[in-house]
Amino acid sequence: MSILFVVALSLIINFYNATEISWVQYRKYKHLPWENKMNSDNLNNQKLIVCNHCGYDTNPATAKRCVKCAKPLNVTVLKNSNKVAKAEPKTLADWLLTPWMIRLLSGLVFLFVSWLIYCAFVTVSSVNKSSDIGVDNSSDSSQKIAPEIKFYNSMKEVRNVPSGLFNYGGAHTFAPLTAYRMNDAISRAHPEFRLRYTEPFNSQPGSGTGIKMLINGELSLAQSARPLEENDHQKAKALGFSLEQVPIAIDGVTFYTHPNLTIPGLSIDQLQAIFRGKVTNWQQVGGPNLPIVPVALNPKITSVLKLLLGGEGNDIGSNVQIVRDYTTAIRKVTATPGAIAYGSAPIFANQKSIRPIALAKANTKQYVQPYTENRQVNAKAFLDGTYPMTRRLFIVLRRDRSVDEKAAIAYTSMLLSREGQKIVEQAGFVPIR
Repeated sequence: MSILFVVALSLIINFYNATEISWVQYRKYKHLPWENKMNSDNLNNQKLIVCNHCGYDTNPATAKRCVKCAKPLNVTVLKNSNKVAKAEPKTLADWLLTPWMIRLLSGLVFLFVSWLIYCAFVTVSSVNKSSDIGVDNSSDSSQKIAPEIKFYNSMKEVRNVPSGLFNYGGAHTFAPLTAYRMNDAISRAHPEFRLRYTEPFNSQPGSGTGIKMLINGELSLAQSARPLEENDHQKAKALGFSLEQVPIAIDGVTFYTHPNLTIPGLSIDQLQAIFRGKVTNWQQVGGPNLPIVPVALNPKITSVLKLLLGGEGNDIGSNVQIVRDYTTAIRKVTATPGAIAYGSAPIFANQKSIRPIALAKANTKQYVQPYTENRQVNAKAFLDGTYPMTRRLFIVLRRDRSVDEKAAIAYTSMLLSREGQKIVEQAGFVPIR
């Protein structure tokens, strides 16, 4: 921007200097002793111009301006004659070469160039400005919210919604949105826009699976409970496109046990030790003398163990039992007195056959319940961070300029509309708008 400003200013100064030089030359020309240079015999018979502004009557016939007052000439007479010729109209050059007009045009040029520079500055600033909800915790820290996604009041207001059937899939965590009829609201607003949940053929559903299916072109959009990883970006780049994630809600992770297990709560450090197989009896963490049976979803596909243990979540204990989905996990825990499992808070809010556990940060005993007394998610604790296990939920888009990208943008815009965020809240998640 500074370079543009310097160039523009240089052009203006050069233009102004050029006009000043011409006027300096003209002023010199004005004071030339014309009468001394002309032959006295010819002077009396030569056609001269009389200035109708100051009356000077010996201006050369070729002069456009009075050599005395520098104003435009438009009256001609013959020297020593009373006969006055018809007034000559002022030309465009006469108007443009007046001092006040030169300065006016210079000012207008300066204002126009300044406006262009200002527009360029505003454009650069808007591109570099980070959206409040666009920056995530992935390895690509410069990533921003998709510029096409706008904040609407209702889903009906969302524009550029394509027609057709579009596949989506990914994390189990998003199931409450379907239960609270998010898709039905979308269908009412845009009947031509149809959605179909698609499970993988040879794998288990989850955030990682959904992202993989999106990269392979099996989905139009992916629902993810974890941010994109560097490996995801590299795979997409190798195929000639990029991935983008947009957060749409905040979720809390619930850990739960058999309903008969009595324990005041667990700290994050204790949970890490349990799922790494270092703590194997409930008596070690203030509970009964009972073997601990950790139950988990596949950490290669789902995200909670990565969030809890860090890294890839692969350093789990040999006693951890891997199950396919949340339903299987609930059945396993209710059938095993010493079992413990986890999942998205909204999914277990109404489950009476399990006992949610209060959690504390690090190795403290400042326990916070994931639910309120009337078994609603503890949205306040999820939002202010006092509950130690929260995460953001994302819609992942494939940037390839296809109709699938257009569908993903429309879907995300509808979830981020005020109507969509209301359903997000009803489903047990914390809206971010």
